[in-house]
Amino acid sequence: MKPELINSLKGYKKAYLLNDLLAGLMVAIIALPLSIALGIQSVPDTVSSNGIQFGIITAIVAGFFISALGGSRFQIGGPTAAFVVILYSYIANPDIGILGLAIAGIMAGVILILMGFLRAGSVMRYFPFPITIGFTTGIGVTLLIGQIKDLCGFDSTGTEAIEKIISYVENIKTFHLSTFIVGLLGLACVIIIPKINKKIPSAFVALILCTILSLLLNNFADAQIDTIGSKYGEIKAGFFPIDLSSIGNVKFSALIVPAVVIAFLCAIESLLSATVASGMTNTSFNTNQELVGQGVANIFSSLLGGLPATGAIARTAAGIENGAKSPLTGIFHSIFVLIMYFALMDVMKYIPLCVFSAILISVAINMSRFKLFAKLSKFGVRDSIILIITCALTIIFDLTYGVIGGVVVTFIANIKSIKSGLKMETTDTDEAKTLKLSGSACFLNASKLTDHIASELEGTDKLLIDMSELCNIDETALEKLAGAKKRARAQGKELELVGESEKITARISKFLPIL
Repeated sequence: MKPELINSLKGYKKAYLLNDLLAGLMVAIIALPLSIALGIQSVPDTVSSNGIQFGIITAIVAGFFISALGGSRFQIGGPTAAFVVILYSYIANPDIGILGLAIAGIMAGVILILMGFLRAGSVMRYFPFPITIGFTTGIGVTLLIGQIKDLCGFDSTGTEAIEKIISYVENIKTFHLSTFIVGLLGLACVIIIPKINKKIPSAFVALILCTILSLLLNNFADAQIDTIGSKYGEIKAGFFPIDLSSIGNVKFSALIVPAVVIAFLCAIESLLSATVASGMTNTSFNTNQELVGQGVANIFSSLLGGLPATGAIARTAAGIENGAKSPLTGIFHSIFVLIMYFALMDVMKYIPLCVFSAILISVAINMSRFKLFAKLSKFGVRDSIILIITCALTIIFDLTYGVIGGVVVTFIANIKSIKSGLKMETTDTDEAKTLKLSGSACFLNASKLTDHIASELEGTDKLLIDMSELCNIDETALEKLAGAKKRARAQGKELELVGESEKITARISKFLPIL
């Protein structure tokens, strides 16, 4: 294994440097306001007033190492919305706090590196699709609920989603109209601008316009809209190396679950983001090297005052859309964020807090994928139960309960499919190759199926998938199959499904059009 940066520099052209430089600048412009927003929402202000710095440091440090040592050519990392809810609860826990989280982040980094060297990256491919969508939607909904406080200017408390909703109702009279107006302007920017032109950094535009409106309202109408300066005072740029002077007070037993959860979520999110990047560029990536890069990034981020990080789909996609050619885009992005961190801190105090809530509401909506969730919930009783239970447990309790509950239900619901297994037999004719399937295609054999399809496509331009003897196919197998069809199409090859029963046809017709 070796970092993709080394591989991509072989045959690297001078002309690519400008592409990577400009793409890195655009990603940095997107990443700065998002990193601030994620830092603020991840760190309770009752514990630390350095949430802003923590978020930016994560983008700088983790962003650098994820690109420099990862296994994906286009992956760009930093703080992500998926971590916000769990990090807030960990830091608010007196048994963990800031120091405990930093140690847990280092432990998670070590776990990720071990996973990479033990080649556990391939194991993540067997993770059931309904669980991924279920906990992602659950985290998105929880994050969305958490933004109402700053968007509306409520005086409210609570760390859990249900507690927050109750607190909002109880404190409805503290609604602040001026704050809400500025927040709506920010929300309009981040929702409408991408529909007009995706290359315009909508979050950065929202930041500028909302700051101007807030200054006008505060100075001429005494609106008293909360800003970074009014809440956090003077913000100084710098790093916060881990302070081990009070390590004797750390309860290491309380850090085991956070470390495992952080490592697991990082692995899932980073490989998902890298997969999206591969689909956009028709390239491949090294799953195990990616885990190693993520592990190193989380160790150094935690050591220097950052938060746990992972590959970020939005930033990665932005890099690709702006002409990224290599991992240098991610490295340049971290350098640009570093420059802006030290150059712009004096003006950040004027930014209204509600604009960050507006940015994260947009992120939460995109992350939740409500349309996909709604359509998948109608796919079938078995998969719907897995999806809904995972999502509900994530919202009511946390990610740990959501994933464990989803996995347990998945195995119980798929006992019959697991027992029957999947058999594949290839026949070759003058017209085309045919891959005949029998048994059940489910989450445990879906990756084996797509690997076999990729192998068979190497020697032909057309492959028929004969499903006449296939008894059942679940969402995970269909999602993998949809990916195989997209990759075949990108290679100029044809992958055709034939002989499906009415039951299988109904499932395919419901599922494939929504991916």
